[in-house]
Amino acid sequence: MKTITLILLVVVMMSTLLFWGPNSSQAQVYDFEKMAKNVVNMLSVAGFFVAKNLDVINTHNAKLGQPIPKDQPYSYKGIDPVTFASTITKDFTIRTGIVVRFVSEGKGKYGPRNPANLPDDWESMQIIKFKDAHLPPGEGSGEFLKMGVTKKVVYRYFFPLYVNELCLKCHGDPSTSPSGDGKDVAGHSMEGYTLGDLRGGISLTFPVQ
Repeated sequence: MKTITLILLVVVMMSTLLFWGPNSSQAQVYDFEKMAKNVVNMLSVAGFFVAKNLDVINTHNAKLGQPIPKDQPYSYKGIDPVTFASTITKDFTIRTGIVVRFVSEGKGKYGPRNPANLPDDWESMQIIKFKDAHLPPGEGSGEFLKMGVTKKVVYRYFFPLYVNELCLKCHGDPSTSPSGDGKDVAGHSMEGYTLGDLRGGISLTFPVQ
């Protein structure tokens, strides 16, 4: 668990510097798009780190930066990129008021692995937009909206997530299942995504003071 503790410390430090840097003040007018991109980049770095080191996390006696021991048992610890990032963002929302969601419609007969990740109407519109636009990875989209009965002004930002090589290990071709039954290390059915598919996105909602 030392690896997980290290990740958490890094993420907390990054988020603290992001929002309470030496040039910030309560009177500052934030650039919401820049803020959104910084949050997305922080989450992407954390998620990529977990995805890259899944075997280190799940293999007994494995250590970061060293070869994976071949003779040690492998046991899924309940930590994967989305689960890890979602856990971080719950506390992040409590601390900042910024709501962060990982949303997905799923693929084919498969819905999202977590029903709570179903997109709302605005998020569904963003998914459709990015599917049609075929924009290169790294491009997001945001706008100011009035939400709810009170019509409070918020800034919403959507960052699309495309399938990369690391994603395929859990979400790719079922024939590559490590257990031979079409399921990934977490016991979920592999959906058959291919490289470059739009799998969903990161949705951020900022309260506007």
